Amino acid sequence: MGGVRHNLASAGLEGHWRGHSLRRGFATASFKAGLSLVRIARQGGWADNSTSLHRYLDEGDPWEDNPVTGL
Repeated sequence: MGGVRHNLASAGLEGHWRGHSLRRGFATASFKAGLSLVRIARQGGWADNSTSLHRYLDEGDPWEDNPVTGL
């Protein structure tokens, strides 16, 4: 077992975790919390003007986060 999976298993957490999963979750949660993309990029190891960072941001629930809600 590698680093992330080993540590999570040692902590008693189940699931199919990978470093990528945690990085994606960090980026999405930080963005939804209102942090700037520059701050997220610097903490996550992306360049300040990274275009790949946007691919790590999950859009969320399409019903709950729908831009036409309330129109």
